Amino acid sequence: MSRAELAAAVEVNPQTIGALERGDHYPSLDLALRICAVFDLPVEAVFGREPFAPLSTQVYREGDA
Repeated sequence: MSRAELAAAVEVNPQTIGALERGDHYPSLDLALRICAVFDLPVEAVFGREPFAPLSTQVYREGDA
């Protein structure tokens, strides 16, 4: 999904999405929830403080156990 497509989906300017990506700004709670709804993900997965590890890392670890 492009920056412009996400911006349109959550009804903001594409520059707003760019600022969020760069960490220049933090979203309002409303915007955060709208972004999460677009991706059908919980807010913690999108805006958590811990780095988000790739799912493949977890899948491969479970396969080794």
